[in-house]
Amino acid sequence: MKTLFAPLAVAIAGLAFATTAAAENCSNTTFTALASTACAGSFGGNINGSASETSYLNTRFGGTFTYAGASDGPNNGPFTSNPQVPLNGTLTFDSPILGNFVIGLMAANNYSYYFFSALSPTSFLTFSSTTGVATNGRDMPQDLSHANLYVMTRPVPEPETYALMMAGLAALGFVSRRRRRADR
Repeated sequence: MKTLFAPLAVAIAGLAFATTAAAENCSNTTFTALASTACAGSFGGNINGSASETSYLNTRFGGTFTYAGASDGPNNGPFTSNPQVPLNGTLTFDSPILGNFVIGLMAANNYSYYFFSALSPTSFLTFSSTTGVATNGRDMPQDLSHANLYVMTRPVPEPETYALMMAGLAALGFVSRRRRRADR
């Protein structure tokens, strides 16, 4: 009985490995207007701005990210519209973005994240295809469902930081005043 099921187990394990090896690579999607400097994915599931997503982005890309909204959300979130193109298109922001941010693209049952660092205000991004997010069994890209925007927030200094800075400035003032008196 044991020898009868062994070949079946090997075949199933081989099938699982083949499925994993054919997974999409986020770098197969490129952007114009501003190039992404890093990406992560493709992952199975959905993106919706959950705390686990922002926690992952904080760890993966460094910093503190906040979910800003989705193109399929109320009033299209931070975008002017939900792209009506299935495989490639332009994401236009309600207002230009400056600094670090992440775009999450969702297609079929997969999603990928793309990290951007905008040194000047960016009003839109054009993506080449959803190949880096989801493909079907014939390696054809799948239709875009929606895009999410996550922005990096600047940390607000703690009160202790301000107190330490004030103490440092007071010490500098004291030393400077002493030096002026000594030079007389």
